[in-house]
Amino acid sequence: MGTEGRKDWQRRESLSSALVQVGVVAVLLAGAVAFFVHRGTVRKQAEEHLRAARAAAQRGNPADFARALAELEALFQIDAESRDAQALAADIQTVLWLEHRQPGADAKAREHLSRAERLESQSGERYGAHALHLLATGKAAEAEQYLAALEARGANNARLTLARALALQARGDLPGARQAFARAAETAWRDPRFTTAYGEALLDEGQYPQAVEAFARATSVNPDHLLARVSAALAHTYQGRKTEEARRVLARVEARGAELTPVLKARAGALKAELALAAGAPDDAIAAADAALKALPDEHYALFARARALAVKRDAQARAAFEAAVARRRNAPLLYLDGARALQAAGDGAGALALLDAYEATFGPVRTTTADGKQAGLLEKDSRYWLARGGVLEAASRQDEALAAYDKALAARGVELARAQYAKGELLLARKDYEGARPLLAAVAPDNGAGTLAEAYTAMGDLLFAQGEHAAACQHYFFGLARARTQGTPREALAARVEDIRERLESAGQARMAKAWKAESGPLLE
Repeated sequence: MGTEGRKDWQRRESLSSALVQVGVVAVLLAGAVAFFVHRGTVRKQAEEHLRAARAAAQRGNPADFARALAELEALFQIDAESRDAQALAADIQTVLWLEHRQPGADAKAREHLSRAERLESQSGERYGAHALHLLATGKAAEAEQYLAALEARGANNARLTLARALALQARGDLPGARQAFARAAETAWRDPRFTTAYGEALLDEGQYPQAVEAFARATSVNPDHLLARVSAALAHTYQGRKTEEARRVLARVEARGAELTPVLKARAGALKAELALAAGAPDDAIAAADAALKALPDEHYALFARARALAVKRDAQARAAFEAAVARRRNAPLLYLDGARALQAAGDGAGALALLDAYEATFGPVRTTTADGKQAGLLEKDSRYWLARGGVLEAASRQDEALAAYDKALAARGVELARAQYAKGELLLARKDYEGARPLLAAVAPDNGAGTLAEAYTAMGDLLFAQGEHAAACQHYFFGLARARTQGTPREALAARVEDIRERLESAGQARMAKAWKAESGPLLE
């Protein structure tokens, strides 16, 4: 009986143990299920926040960046160790720091980048931000080495290409930088940040139509992209075009008030200054530029507007003002070349040449890679520089030196070839060297009217008139007036030109031709 009791107790004990073990397993399974469900939920929430942050940041306005950072902050509340989220935060704060000059963004950018690197993020945001931080601290050579090492490992994304473009720009290789900006914009065409950066690079070079095209691509993705809109309006204003539209853009940007970063405030101020200058109000332009510089003291477009306004006033401080603009942005040809023209127009030929000498000192040592893979000095291919220098020398009555500069512009055989041919031909015409001028002008003012330079047709008309070929001269004058009309020349200026030609024909004993000219050119004034 004792033995049977023990067996009953063992059976009861075994059953109890089994039930306990089953309970323990059930609890563990439930905990595991809850853990995995929670982890899956956290992962899903983190992915949703990261996706929303990327989408917001891609729109590219300060308010969009704020929304993106709010999404990332919510993500960090549930997963502070998300390496790609830390890298994206570093990228956004870097944009706010370097592209918008937002106070405090630099420290936040460094903090997030440090975390992303500690977590070993492999995203393009991490590497792109690191390269930009090197550039921002003046370590351009180190940045190029860093990018070269990444490229050797097969890394290739728009952020790295943009950093490469900025590095090339920093050392003055503008053709190489332009190509890199274009590649970045093409690769990341859905992000207006990259096409806007390309547009700004073109604007710095004074390539206004191309800059407008790049900004238009940015606004085709986000029509509300503030930096692209105000910069496009500035490019139009530099060309003397669409000033009323530019005023509307300015009003809409200024209405955004608290949303504007220092760069947006300063860029809008520069636009306001240029619009005042276009309206013939240099004092208002100076006031607007000064206000812009309070928002951002190194906004070179505002410094440039201020210098241009002083030049219009023939103020003795204009030269120093242009030099101040150049000091802030040494690799922006616009400031040198257009600045030299403005100083020349203000009667400061010495100041104009000094600016051009500074340009040569900056870009003279730069070597760039040509289309056939060879190395060449940047100035050897810089027809715009030689044209600008020739123009200033010609205005200073240093004609032999001007001709030498025009010859260098011709030798460069760049996009300014037609203007170089016209410039040299026009100078030879002024020296009554008709034999030397004729082939140059004929190349850019052909008899079939296919040329695009109105002034070239006028010069060719003057040459033909001087040689007694009055009928051919009138034909070229007509082509020139037609081109000038399509380019927006005011009707009053066209009418004055028509009348001047009529009077010259009569003075040359060509009364019948003068009457015919008056009748034939009439439709151009309608």
